Amino acid sequence: MRNKLYLLLLATIAMVGIGFTACSEDDFTDSIFDTKDYPLDRHAYSFPLDTFLKVNFLEPYNLKFIYRMEDIGSDMNKNLTPASYETSMQLAVLAKYLWYDVYEMYGGPEFLKKNSPRIIHVIGSKSYNTSQGTETLGVAEGGLKITLYNVNNLNVNDIDMMNEYFFKTMHHEFAHILDQTRIHPTAFNLLCNGQYDASSWSDTPDSVAAGRGFMSPYASSSTSEDWVETLANYVTLDTLAFERLMGAASYEWELIDMEYSDYLKRRQGAESLDTVGYFKFSTGGGDNKCYRRRCARNADDTVALDENGQVQWLHTTGRDGVAIINQKLDYVRGWLKDNWGISLDDLRREVQQRQYLTNPDGSFVFTSYGTLVNRLTSPLPDEPNVMLMTRLLMQVLQYNKLQQ
Repeated sequence: MRNKLYLLLLATIAMVGIGFTACSEDDFTDSIFDTKDYPLDRHAYSFPLDTFLKVNFLEPYNLKFIYRMEDIGSDMNKNLTPASYETSMQLAVLAKYLWYDVYEMYGGPEFLKKNSPRIIHVIGSKSYNTSQGTETLGVAEGGLKITLYNVNNLNVNDIDMMNEYFFKTMHHEFAHILDQTRIHPTAFNLLCNGQYDASSWSDTPDSVAAGRGFMSPYASSSTSEDWVETLANYVTLDTLAFERLMGAASYEWELIDMEYSDYLKRRQGAESLDTVGYFKFSTGGGDNKCYRRRCARNADDTVALDENGQVQWLHTTGRDGVAIINQKLDYVRGWLKDNWGISLDDLRREVQQRQYLTNPDGSFVFTSYGTLVNRLTSPLPDEPNVMLMTRLLMQVLQYNKLQQ
């Protein structure tokens, strides 16, 4: 049997005890950092990236982007490695292009100045939780700091991978920060009341979670994670992936006992219209179980077709995954619009069009295989020999001339 590694997003709220004392003599500043201006070393190899980070993050948003791993600011119980200079440079320009520039477009610079995290700490290696069989993608601490892992494996050719590890994580953790500022509607928490499971969410397949009204298995761990996962997944899932998610959400899924040999037989006979879907077999105790879409079945457990030869899907729990997800999205839409004047759908459209190539009318360009075309690695309309990613990196490389 195969052990599956599930991805974990963590949001840690730092609780700080504050002693109240007279503060008339205190000298508060707008920055949490040392505001003395220390000139950057023009002879240092890292001068271009250091300058880019200062100009584009520190000065406008009071945000310190740390790519030189600080052990005191990381998990000392894990074996972690620093991010490389090259991948840090790629992540920095992409974070600006796909995150900060988009939010500034719709929320304005003051929105980011007030709500942006103050530290982004990037680490090169993955962060495994060996005792749980999970992997931490990112951590948000007290609304001030976001840590991102696995930066050394960043691949601009794989948008799905970058969304999963970085950009969905960024929107997820940023949504936590916004939620701490303006709490989401309590009515949202009631949509899946009784369905949350903090201990075994990682055992739930994506489609099964969708059928219960969650946009990801991790969303089913708590109401606060459900809220930010709803926003982050909607913004970053491409059109095809979102359609697949909503397709899975339209089914009810049942957990059944099934021997491994029978499982193989069902899989090999998929053309027989059997509806066995996602599987999760136990790793011990001899109990073999799997999830499958719920439908009418004959006494021998084969699919019972209607008079037109169609599968008769069953809905016995009274839960409509598609309707629940749409209700959750409506709550997020209203919350963003009412509190910050930001349209969730405009935000999503802008992120998608920055990631994927579009036609002049705004529709997406598809490959001959029916997949979306990566805009980051596509030639620019005005410079056919230059990729968009190359143009983005020039924002950093332009500072090379200051070293000469």
